[in-house]
Amino acid sequence: MSTVQEILDAAQALPVADRARLLSALWGAVSPEDWAPPADDWVAEADRRSAAYDAGDMTAAPWSEVRQRSRRKAGLDD
Repeated sequence: MSTVQEILDAAQALPVADRARLLSALWGAVSPEDWAPPADDWVAEADRRSAAYDAGDMTAAPWSEVRQRSRRKAGLDD
């Protein structure tokens, strides 16, 4: 049986598009009840961004646009 490190090494050797698909599949296989709570610095950053948005100091974009930009930057879409 493979160890987690062996599986990780094999996954890291995959092309980026395959790694992204693997990541998505693994993420979907973990129940939210099993997620680790976010670190304090992540919560602080989310609070900072929320306050900036509420104050009108930053804007938001629809998820569809954010996803499209992210996929393009990751080389998953042409």
